[in-house]
Amino acid sequence: MEIELITTVEHLQAFCTDLAKQNWLVLDTEFIRETTYYPNLCLIQIANDERAACIDTLAIDDLSALQKLIYSDSVIKVFHAASQDLEIFFNLYESIPTPIFDTQIAASALGYGEQVSYAYLVSEICDVSLDKSLSRTAWDRRPLSKKELQYAVDDVIYLAKIYHHLRKKLGQQKRSHWVQDEFQHLCALERYKVKPSELWKSVKGVGKLESHQLIVLKQLAEWRDQQAIEENKPRQWILRDKSLRALAIEQPTNTSALSDIEELSHQQLTTYAKSIFACIQKAQHTPEQEWPDASQTMPLSREQRKIMKQASQLVREKAEELNIAPTLLAKRSIVEKLLRGQRELHILHDWRQDLIGNDLVKLFETHSAAEATDQSVAK
Repeated sequence: MEIELITTVEHLQAFCTDLAKQNWLVLDTEFIRETTYYPNLCLIQIANDERAACIDTLAIDDLSALQKLIYSDSVIKVFHAASQDLEIFFNLYESIPTPIFDTQIAASALGYGEQVSYAYLVSEICDVSLDKSLSRTAWDRRPLSKKELQYAVDDVIYLAKIYHHLRKKLGQQKRSHWVQDEFQHLCALERYKVKPSELWKSVKGVGKLESHQLIVLKQLAEWRDQQAIEENKPRQWILRDKSLRALAIEQPTNTSALSDIEELSHQQLTTYAKSIFACIQKAQHTPEQEWPDASQTMPLSREQRKIMKQASQLVREKAEELNIAPTLLAKRSIVEKLLRGQRELHILHDWRQDLIGNDLVKLFETHSAAEATDQSVAK
């Protein structure tokens, strides 16, 4: 199949008009995100059974024809491991192109393993070994070589065959509704909206902090994100997670105390001192009832770890019985949330509820009841 390199609006419009005649297409993106807050989209690869193209998004200033195509409700967009691609489109258009089909999710529902790679599926289904030597290509450099363009388009030309194969097998095994639920979860806008008030939860080492420290961490994490947006830099370039933790623990309120924080560079001290002090002061004046609940982030107790092992075994056994990836059935993070008492989770409201969700809740509630009885007897 000949590769089309699309660098003009006219070529893009004609290409998109042609692809809109079918009810599906395959998609992939190439981007750079190491030095910026938002990923910098450099290339979009699109194909169907007949045509394959690399769209140079750096050369074309009007992508409206592409937007119309990929946001068409009548066209299924096929990706492999779609989350980062969907993030790109959300950042561009503040919405997600639906409907989608994610071959990584589909493969995990058919016994191919957990987070299976595109190269593995190409090998297994298409009997082709992909060259991955150009995975670190600088996609914002122009012109791209013929070899680089071939490498990029390889990410979609085999995806069409994989899509047809997996979709057929899902139908045969009556598992299409399983993956459709997962695709809907993947397309939920809430997944891609940054929630400043919850950023502290993803800071490394958060489980080691107490509530009066978490409220400081919360304020600092919100400020860091806003500062990263203003400077268009990765969050970690503003202040690393270990720096946020140190500030939340020490809570310095003057220049001398701030200088004692070893995790801060001189430049950070001089540039961000005023903002750091403002965050700490705001946190310290926050009413205690508004502090984050440390019980939801602290490490599991010895008893909780024991019950988590039982839960993990339950998930593995059920996954083996169904020949699917255990993480598709129940990720550890979701199981831990169930253990901590959270119940507004997809696992209790979709296809997994009867397969594993109800059993996990029963296990945890039985354990809690037994623990309460033991404590009562001890008294």
